[in-house]
Amino acid sequence: MNKKIIAIFGALALLATLGAGCSVGNQNANTNANANANVPITNTNEPLIGGQTDAHGCLIAAGYSWCESKQKCLRVWEEKCYDAEEAALAQIFSSEHEQTIAETNVKIFALQNNFASGTISFGPIGSEGGAFLARLVDGAWAVDYEGNGSVDCVKIKALGYPEEVLVGFCD
Repeated sequence: MNKKIIAIFGALALLATLGAGCSVGNQNANTNANANANVPITNTNEPLIGGQTDAHGCLIAAGYSWCESKQKCLRVWEEKCYDAEEAALAQIFSSEHEQTIAETNVKIFALQNNFASGTISFGPIGSEGGAFLARLVDGAWAVDYEGNGSVDCVKIKALGYPEEVLVGFCD
């Protein structure tokens, strides 16, 4: 039993010594290679593998892409980005309320099976606004509710809205 323990500790000590020697050897090789230069060795002709970013600085290889509506890089499987849907609804709301697109702020909180819920406001981001429920019908958005009042949940549910979209409206 004692011989086995001694053999195990000996093997571990040998591995640790070899690992430290390789590390020191690599450091010495780098030091010798750079002995006549004050700058580290780099290859500026080769792009950094996996380091490519898009126009907004999002790391592509890690799965990040720019979300305009949230003004940040995100992974769409972790956090949803509804840029196209929010832009289409902003067009509808800006037209109905005679506001510019720049003053129309749409934020979708839930989107499922072509049904959406979220908030709408006009003016600077953070301005007071209201909530909305909308659904995609034949490729166009139809707004079924907009405002701050109570929702006719019987009517809305009859239109087929999923429960996940109605959280906060018809609880």
